[in-house]
Amino acid sequence: MDEFRHRLRVPVLYGVGAGFDFHAGKLNRAPVWMRETGLEWFYRLMKEPTRLWRRYLVNGSVFAFNAGLELAGLRKFD
Repeated sequence: MDEFRHRLRVPVLYGVGAGFDFHAGKLNRAPVWMRETGLEWFYRLMKEPTRLWRRYLVNGSVFAFNAGLELAGLRKFD
């Protein structure tokens, strides 16, 4: 979405992730205990590792690091 937002002439973009695939029955949801403990991302990573490893492990780590810097007051992101 971020890459193509300048080409779209819409006021709002809303990402739904795998929401449509869950409702269409194309993907199974994680067990309830994993959803309730915030581990659905791990379930999905185990189901589709080649597609999701970079998103969850690399990009997620960069995000967590940057969020930590901002929370610690060491850097400000706009």
